[in-house]
Amino acid sequence: MSSGHHHHHHSYRVSTGAAHAAKGGGLVSGDSYSMMELGARKYAIAISDGMGNGARAHFESNETIKLLEKILESGIDEKIAIKTINSILSLRTTDEIYSTLDLSIIDLQDASCKFLKVGSTPSFIKRGDQVMKVQASNLPIGIINEFDVEVVSEQLKAGDLLIMMSDGIFEGPKHVENHDLWMKRKMKGLKTNDPQEIADLLMEEVIRTRSGQIEDDMTVVVVRIDHNTPKWASIPVPAIFQNKQEIS
Repeated sequence: MSSGHHHHHHSYRVSTGAAHAAKGGGLVSGDSYSMMELGARKYAIAISDGMGNGARAHFESNETIKLLEKILESGIDEKIAIKTINSILSLRTTDEIYSTLDLSIIDLQDASCKFLKVGSTPSFIKRGDQVMKVQASNLPIGIINEFDVEVVSEQLKAGDLLIMMSDGIFEGPKHVENHDLWMKRKMKGLKTNDPQEIADLLMEEVIRTRSGQIEDDMTVVVVRIDHNTPKWASIPVPAIFQNKQEIS
């Protein structure tokens, strides 16, 4: 494929931001994440959280993400992709390799989004000043050989923000009774819709509750979905050309 030519005109496009920190401010995080275009019309975001911290956890989560990328790039169905990853990882669980997998796949034609969550934290959709939680209940990947993957579907709209996070962010805030409410309140209070600013702000807020201590690996990824308006579409059209019936 030659690059630079867009044969497919998507109805939607995404812009993204991410913030990432390792426990204790270290360099090696047990979280791994990926954002990638799949084929002609889909966009995938994935976060994997390896059990524990440091090099071992990083290896686990990184393997999960690399596997996911390879399998999704092959174009097979998302559900089969997850089952395949689980089978491969469960073959290695002799030495207790566990990692979570949090996957969102956005269809750029109709803005529908599929969420596959294996042992992972909730995600949130911010629409104006509404914040919705997306959740699915599953064990961490690789723990059991046969399990049913729960796929949650949501219809996104232009202007929506999709916010995904590892549990270092979700469960990070200290002295907080209800993590859901805390997170929703922070998201509602955001004055920006810039994905990178939001990722940075949410991470700063969590770290602030811990007096600056980073006690777990932390990852937050933010995706904004917008109408894909071609440049020329904003040129006003003289009234004479509007609603003109095509003569065939």
